[in-house]
Amino acid sequence: MIEKAFDKTYKMKGCREIPQSTFTRIANRLLKEYVEVNGSYGIPDELQAVIDTIQRGEDTDAYEFEHDFETSNTEYNDRTYDTCKTSYENRAHAFWDEDEYGEPVYHVTWYFFVSETYTKRVGSQTLRAGSYSKILRATYAAKGKYRYYCTHRPPSGGCIPEGYVSYDTYRRGSRYIGEVTYNEKPSDHDLQNWGLVFDPEYERLRAIYTEVE
Repeated sequence: MIEKAFDKTYKMKGCREIPQSTFTRIANRLLKEYVEVNGSYGIPDELQAVIDTIQRGEDTDAYEFEHDFETSNTEYNDRTYDTCKTSYENRAHAFWDEDEYGEPVYHVTWYFFVSETYTKRVGSQTLRAGSYSKILRATYAAKGKYRYYCTHRPPSGGCIPEGYVSYDTYRRGSRYIGEVTYNEKPSDHDLQNWGLVFDPEYERLRAIYTEVE
């Protein structure tokens, strides 16, 4: 989750107007904090209009945007997560008002928020985390100590040796059909019979990602 909030009124000092440099500084900060939360891949026209209007020291239209969407995992091999839900909430507005003494003030407010929720099914558990790195650690911790790749058929109960902790089917186009993890290594006979190939790198990776921070 990333969140940025700002709410401030700027007063005129006596007969002196608010300097242009102040409006420019406000507009630059608004843009900076929007990018910090939402990224720089596209500034909405409505928000850009707010920024430009603030630089002129004028009343802006109120900008509001809320959006939720969910995406599915597109990784070919390691299926670190199943889905990711992203939520956006963005608001910005600036306008002239009066303080308690009837003096003119320029009121500027904005709120930018984004959150991600990753979900992953591992065995009988449903894992949830607020970032990719956290779901990665949680997934490795929930899986078994040893990983085997499936070469004959997609993994499922009855198609892999008993005693598994978790299994996953990979996307079409992956090197292997899927994976299965165990806390105890199956027999060589079972591995050969069910077409499972040991992953020699998995133990090292699991140790890295499950290490206590």
